[in-house]
Amino acid sequence: MNDEILVTCRINGEDVTLQGDPADSTVSALRARGLYGVRETCGLGVCGTCTVLLDGEPVSSCILPLYAMDGRTIRTVEGAASGETLSGLQEQFIESQAFQCSFCTPGFLASAQALLDQTEGELTRQQVEDGLQGHLCRCGSYEAINEAIRICSRNRESTPGGAGCAAS
Repeated sequence: MNDEILVTCRINGEDVTLQGDPADSTVSALRARGLYGVRETCGLGVCGTCTVLLDGEPVSSCILPLYAMDGRTIRTVEGAASGETLSGLQEQFIESQAFQCSFCTPGFLASAQALLDQTEGELTRQQVEDGLQGHLCRCGSYEAINEAIRICSRNRESTPGGAGCAAS
């Protein structure tokens, strides 16, 4: 008896079919496709490192089983850029030095992009903190991360079309 399934989904704009055990984690499936920006640390969905966008919502991919990806759209940090051009949020993280070791950065970027996509106007420190709940940065870069996101929220108001830190 073959316990493997086929899952059809869209990853970073590409329609793909994945094969595997239905209980395999999404993080494993994504890394098997060479998407190494998706990282696993806790394996319990509590640290935020493996966060990806699933239909635009941030989810912990370490606890999302492969079968749950069927028919869904997944975006990883690799999909935030447009070719060699980083997204506005990625650029702002660099400008603000919103990382040290950068291990947690892809997860923070995913949740931050969802927060920016789902809100309007300039965000407060508290709104950013609330939007990033469940993310751990072992290096303690929280202040720079918060500032980068608030700058993006401010810039979207001053950029034509509000695209200051929009996803690419």
